[in-house]
Amino acid sequence: MAIPVIYQLLTMVLLMVVGVILNKKKFLTESNAKGLSIVLTRVAVPANMIVLMQRPFSHEILIGFLKTCGGTFLVCSLGAVLFFIIGKAMKMQFPELGLFSGGGVYSNVIFMGQPLIMAMYGEDGLIFCVAVMFTCNVFLFTVCSVLFAIGSGKRKTVGRMLREAFLNLICISAVIGVFCFVNSISLPQPIYDALEFSANTTVCLSMIYIGTLLAVANIKEIFKDKKVYVFSFVTLIIMPLFTKAVASLFLDGIALSVLVVLMGTPAAAALPSFAEIYGNDEKRASEYVFVSTIFSVVTLPLVAQFLCIS
Repeated sequence: MAIPVIYQLLTMVLLMVVGVILNKKKFLTESNAKGLSIVLTRVAVPANMIVLMQRPFSHEILIGFLKTCGGTFLVCSLGAVLFFIIGKAMKMQFPELGLFSGGGVYSNVIFMGQPLIMAMYGEDGLIFCVAVMFTCNVFLFTVCSVLFAIGSGKRKTVGRMLREAFLNLICISAVIGVFCFVNSISLPQPIYDALEFSANTTVCLSMIYIGTLLAVANIKEIFKDKKVYVFSFVTLIIMPLFTKAVASLFLDGIALSVLVVLMGTPAAAALPSFAEIYGNDEKRASEYVFVSTIFSVVTLPLVAQFLCIS
């Protein structure tokens, strides 16, 4: 199981290197990279979620999808508590503690998850990947947004928080995809092709985007701080183990393995911009992303080999 993951990670690393080179050569600046992020989150990823759900209806798959959604929310909630306890033990205070707790469970499910799951399980695993992406997105705009905002003075009303959680393109596209799946609706070929062409850009653009983030990092300063090591260790090692222990109570097979792998991905590439929105430490968030992404090249094959035998 580890070999396909290693090959996929090497491919993704090469694309990250392209992003680094483009940034160093000034062809792709930080502001341009934010444009890439917008294309990904508003076009490529939503299109991908609809395309992945274009398959014949299966009651068994639907039940597995719903159970995966519930399991993901539970694991994220308990994971946030785990990070909170560890952060408290390290004498952290808000807003730093909120970023540590929320960022720890805001994994790179959207940008790194799909290619890894495709390499490991093919299309059978991707439908559960959609369930995890949908639920993590809801968790981000609800629980994580509250954690990020504590101590920063930028809290949002419950109504606005719920609107942002459910009325965004990722969630809407997931609902459309599930609706088409349940009702066995096949999209017209031109629409399907347009969505598929857009979806196929996800991996390339996302890895180049992450590469531009890594290119602007101050490596010497980052690796001096023990907090980023603790964050990465808990995110990449403890969370998959924790997920396996908790989720195996109600999930099994591919659904369980997909959730374990995705919970072992590094901090999300969008974490710095999301932290900035809520008045939290964008620089610290970038450090979490950088270090956990680097170490994930080693840890993800180990997770796949030892925790994902289905």
